[in-house]
Amino acid sequence: MSEKFFDTFVDFGSSKIRIGVFDKNLPKINFFSEKNCVSNFNLDKINLNNSNKVIEELIQISEKKIGIHINSVNLMIDTPDLFSIDLSIKKNLEGKKVNDDDIKYLLQEARQLVQNNNFNKKIIHIIIEKIVFDNEIFYSIPEEKPKCNYLTLEIKFICFSNVIIDQLINHLKENHISIKNIFCSSYVKSLNYNQLFENYDKKVFLDIGFRKSCLTIFDKNRLILLNTIPVGGHHITKDISQVLKISEEDSENIKKSLNQSETIFSNDSNEEFISNFEIRNKLKENISLDLLKKVIYARIDEILNLSFSNINFSFLINNKNKCILVFTGEGSKILDKNSIFLEKKFNFFNEMNFFEENTKVICQSGYNFCNKKNSHEVNIVSKKPK
Repeated sequence: MSEKFFDTFVDFGSSKIRIGVFDKNLPKINFFSEKNCVSNFNLDKINLNNSNKVIEELIQISEKKIGIHINSVNLMIDTPDLFSIDLSIKKNLEGKKVNDDDIKYLLQEARQLVQNNNFNKKIIHIIIEKIVFDNEIFYSIPEEKPKCNYLTLEIKFICFSNVIIDQLINHLKENHISIKNIFCSSYVKSLNYNQLFENYDKKVFLDIGFRKSCLTIFDKNRLILLNTIPVGGHHITKDISQVLKISEEDSENIKKSLNQSETIFSNDSNEEFISNFEIRNKLKENISLDLLKKVIYARIDEILNLSFSNINFSFLINNKNKCILVFTGEGSKILDKNSIFLEKKFNFFNEMNFFEENTKVICQSGYNFCNKKNSHEVNIVSKKPK
């Protein structure tokens, strides 16, 4: 069977690599698989050595299961250095009716401006946040454009480092795989999960990964903020290892055991830290539970505070708006079934939720992004020379 009837998505994480192969005509034979694989995407010490064999194995398993030869994939990835740029650009139309070319021209100008000032970065996503015709505001391009004096576009650009993108392209070439599209994994996932929380006006997703955490905030269906920090779940493991003077392997096992227990993460809680009797007694043999509690809470608190730093939450603090905080990502699994108490300055959330992810859900997010009309997302071709 021809590859043109299939879409393949690879979520290249720092601790796992996942693959999803989608049959465009017969979704019942879709295939998903994952393997553990530690990779480092920090610019000063990029290390993808472990992933080559893992990708080869995942591709071979998928080809055997689906019965096709995979030559190209859609790549989903997050990196600690990913960042967003917000830009507003205006054009004087002197009262004439706006047409599609006027909007395309401004988009091209904005893209060129961002690229010229960030020549070592690659623009991954271009998102229209707002279109203003004089004082009339739209959140997507309207079919019927009005006359106006000034056309203004407010645009968000999500960028990755060229160094990492080039390495990934060459890395996959070693397995004879080309990249069709590159997506920001946290953005694409949260955009997909966003529709599951329609009862809320403001939706805040905190994706805690292996070595990074990414915050995305939606107003209804509009992305209004993206922020990332180079701190994730692996830092909790390292803290446990260093403070309690045990190996990182043992620290990771302890952390994973807490995923399945009911624990309280609070700086001043008098409740029993670990309610599971067997886990509690096992840990008490060699480890101070009180110290373990403080170590974990301190790092979770840091991730929350760094993720929320320099963000004006006044637009969330509104009695008319319902607001939810949703935790996703491998690093957030420690919060599953557990309680966490936020500082009072963050008490405007009506609810906190842990969203359980798996390979199918993650790859499906990429597939949905490619096949659904994203009215805020922009695809731009290069400028034609005049």
